[in-house]
Amino acid sequence: MKDTNPGPLVYVALGGAGEIGMNCYMYGMGEGGARRWIIVDLGIGFGDMDTAPGVELVLPDITFAVEERARIDGIFLTHGHEDHIGALPHLWPKLKVPVYARPFTAELARRKLTDVGLDPSVVREIDLGQRIEAGPFSVEYLNVTHSIPEASMLAIRTAAGTAVHSGDFKLDPAPQLGEAADLAPFEALGDEGVQALACDSTNVFLDGEAGSEGDIVANLTRLISEAPRAVAATSFASNVARLKTLAEAAEATGRSVVIVGRAMRRMIEVALQTGQIDRFPKVVPDEDASSIPAENLFYLVTGSQGEGRAALARIAAGTHPTVSLSAGDLVLFSSKTIPGNEGGIYRLYNRLSEQGIKVIDGDMARIHVSGHARRGDLERIYKALRPRVSVPIHGEHRHLVEHAASASGWGAAHAIVAPNGSVTRLDGNAPGVVDEIETGRVYLDGAAQVGALDGVIRERLKMARLGLVIVSVVTDEEGELIADPEVRCLGAPKDGPNWSAPLAEMIADEVDAALEGAPRKARKTDAGIEDIALRAVRKVTNRHWGKKPVVSVIVHRLEEE
Repeated sequence: MKDTNPGPLVYVALGGAGEIGMNCYMYGMGEGGARRWIIVDLGIGFGDMDTAPGVELVLPDITFAVEERARIDGIFLTHGHEDHIGALPHLWPKLKVPVYARPFTAELARRKLTDVGLDPSVVREIDLGQRIEAGPFSVEYLNVTHSIPEASMLAIRTAAGTAVHSGDFKLDPAPQLGEAADLAPFEALGDEGVQALACDSTNVFLDGEAGSEGDIVANLTRLISEAPRAVAATSFASNVARLKTLAEAAEATGRSVVIVGRAMRRMIEVALQTGQIDRFPKVVPDEDASSIPAENLFYLVTGSQGEGRAALARIAAGTHPTVSLSAGDLVLFSSKTIPGNEGGIYRLYNRLSEQGIKVIDGDMARIHVSGHARRGDLERIYKALRPRVSVPIHGEHRHLVEHAASASGWGAAHAIVAPNGSVTRLDGNAPGVVDEIETGRVYLDGAAQVGALDGVIRERLKMARLGLVIVSVVTDEEGELIADPEVRCLGAPKDGPNWSAPLAEMIADEVDAALEGAPRKARKTDAGIEDIALRAVRKVTNRHWGKKPVVSVIVHRLEEE
């Protein structure tokens, strides 16, 4: 970093700026083809039935990073949440560069790579205070608090100045797990000089401070101790501090702790392995829970976001193989509702309520605190670091705009709204957006990665809205029908008002008549037959059903021997 003319320091988000989730950011040093890069985080988003039916995960489109991979000097992970590391096993093979993380996050990352048959040794553990030299970058991890162990900010030192990347954070004086928030290292970094701060915007609309994990311990303990029958509590599996607090409260009231859900078991196992916790209350196997009186039972279960395949949803539906809840039991939702998940969560609430099971969430009692900084926390970190440039991240566009509007009041000379794809110069006299690159999302559909512009999701959405009609036609070489058309209607009504026959039968009759009446020339090619059949289907469905479904015509042309 002794170059007297190092070139500009730039930043670009491939995901996470303009949305909450799918975090992936790049920092670059130098000009044009000589520019070196590092990546911060490689996270996922989650599919939903409204925008991507059938899709499990959404990945950032890293085409730009792949094109630049020969000049990428490493991937730095801020913490172990899925929206920051979940894309690693899916996208790392396209990059094949070293991965750096603190021990807890590193172990989670290694397990993800191992699960898909990749070499876990590419993940390198980093300690607090240690600087990693990666090309023109010197990267140091700084401790912050969040709802997962070992959350970190990154101090990215370069010859053009220091950029700080916040990751997800809050300033918790009593986190129950790990070190408390300490502003001294950030004040020292501010004294050294901070050119730019890329900062979490999740709770920028909320005044005050995020609150401490220690603030909710008494309420959780009281609710568990006062419950007359079995208690189940759900939270994010990664919130190990919360899981430990809940389990210890249950243990103190004489309850047996049962963990239901592989993700929770894995997180607790990793926390013990990496020394984040030195003990966890004794756990009873879920298959033994039925032999324990209800008043002595406590379940830790996955499914706080209403996920249909998670443990709590299966318990509520009565389909879990070993665990059940009954009238008079209590379920605690000790977690935040992620925007977009409200429908699934409320359906779960109602299903539990219908069975006489009481539900308490964070709106009813103080049993959850956010892991993200509110305005008071943000102001404190700005006052400590004193950055010249503010670049809001980790938020929808409205969050970024509000954060940028507030940053000048917190001391930043420049505040730049830079959504995904905006190449932003962080140094110089006039920092700001200097270029744009194409970004987007890739859908993980089963084992396949589907591009946003591939048409797959668009077709699926269309079928979900309009239904599907499949027509099978068998003709001879001249296009004459050999058999009656076969029709299958999916997602369509069978009968309707004043219909002369079921929809599939009316379509078959219309296709038959259209093909019989079509000129021979129009029936000479498969494309011609498909077009005739398509028009016939649309005529029937539009007239009788009032919709234009997706239509698939299959032509079988039999040749004479």
